[in-house]
Amino acid sequence: MALREAQRVGLTDAQRHGFERDGYLVVDDALDATHVSRLIEAVDRVWAAHRDAPPVARADPLHLLAFVGSDPLFLELLDHEPILRLVVDLLGWNVFMYHCHLDVHPPARGPSPGTWTWHQDGGVQNRDLETHPRPRMSVKVAYFLSDVGEPGRGNFSVLPGSHLRDALERPSDGSNDLLGAVPVLARPGTAVLFDRRLWHMRGENRSSLTRKALFYAYTYRWVRARDDTRIPPELFGTITPIRSQLLGAGSSAIGHWMPSDDDAPLREWWETAGR
Repeated sequence: MALREAQRVGLTDAQRHGFERDGYLVVDDALDATHVSRLIEAVDRVWAAHRDAPPVARADPLHLLAFVGSDPLFLELLDHEPILRLVVDLLGWNVFMYHCHLDVHPPARGPSPGTWTWHQDGGVQNRDLETHPRPRMSVKVAYFLSDVGEPGRGNFSVLPGSHLRDALERPSDGSNDLLGAVPVLARPGTAVLFDRRLWHMRGENRSSLTRKALFYAYTYRWVRARDDTRIPPELFGTITPIRSQLLGAGSSAIGHWMPSDDDAPLREWWETAGR
């Protein structure tokens, strides 16, 4: 789907059908090349701050939760309009970002660890919710900054349609190779939206490239936050009313359940500019 199409509409009927069938949607050109370059610079600054003294740990990976307050550019992605329209079209306007992570994965060294890495998002939701299939509850957006347009680059791997399955059987040989699984091939600037129930994993990066990606997960405002997101005081000037909602703000506890316009400015945006 081209970016200019996403700017005009939410999900098309075909996209909604594909998302409901497969559990995910690939959005090409969600970010332009300049935007991607600026985000890579921000990611590299964060990566450098979390590495040990170079050069020994230069290739150490990073999986950083609650990263959104690390740079103003990360806050801007909270309400990146073409993608936010799709998220709101799927979940509605009474949502916030409950979880996020920044991932940097250099080429893997040594043999494969042999651990089972397929999973659904949601943690104990997958134990506590008794329905079958379990409810969607949340949608995650992955922004790929590096080129994972070929297999073997730490691709986001999925089992299409598995969002309607509550469990998977691991192969008898203990491997992660599942019949029907596919690596998502994504060029820099691609966004992938996926149902939190979709069984997925990060494939191994056996290329010469470092895989860099940003993940933002949205759910209903009456669900508790997974991450303890702290926004530095100097960034408060960049927080608009919609970003404030997406960071979990509200006028009162009941406002998360029965929101007024002040509690959920995303509603007005969706009912006017968002449609």
